[in-house]
Amino acid sequence: MSFGTVYSYPNNPRVMKILAAANINNLTISTPAFNFGTDNRTPEFLAKFPFGKLPAFEGTDGTKLVESDAIAQYVAESGPASAQLLGTKPVERAAIRQWIAFADGEIQSPVIPLVLPRIGYATYDEGVEKKNLERLERSLAYLEGHLRGRNWIATEEKLSLADISVAAALYWAFSLIIDREMRQKYPFVVSWYEKTMESEGVKQAFGEKKFIEKREIPKA
Repeated sequence: MSFGTVYSYPNNPRVMKILAAANINNLTISTPAFNFGTDNRTPEFLAKFPFGKLPAFEGTDGTKLVESDAIAQYVAESGPASAQLLGTKPVERAAIRQWIAFADGEIQSPVIPLVLPRIGYATYDEGVEKKNLERLERSLAYLEGHLRGRNWIATEEKLSLADISVAAALYWAFSLIIDREMRQKYPFVVSWYEKTMESEGVKQAFGEKKFIEKREIPKA
């Protein structure tokens, strides 16, 4: 039986992290074909989700949620692996939340303006590129130091929602921005990312990891 449905455009890492949490919890979530910009503006969709934002979740019990972190949290809490994904002690749960916030504010934030010109949704600007590459490198350096001597970001024995969320934030970065030369600076981050992406439940949601040899510079 389906746990619910997530509406979004294809290849969205924000959805992938939700599906990874669902897989680990043995929950089935449907992801029907969806046209961004049209389907999320229909009266039927807006009646359920008035802001029209994606991803959006509709549970079989009628639960309706937007914001990928909230959806991932709900899915993570709704199955037998909730303690693994969200922690068992207050300090563990707080650390997981801290890194989920870090993924959104300190990784996703600089990655988006770096990715958009490379997929045709923004004009390349050298100043924007330089500023956001510096921001991304600062975040990667911080994560590299944190992961030194650790197996996982916020827990020790098994991956948590923190690992899934940070990996999701880095998905497009590794696919389009972080090339071989850049990866050499952050061996602990790369090792952790590979281990996360190869974990059961995660690999089915994200598919095969994608690394690039050389970062391309879009035409201005």
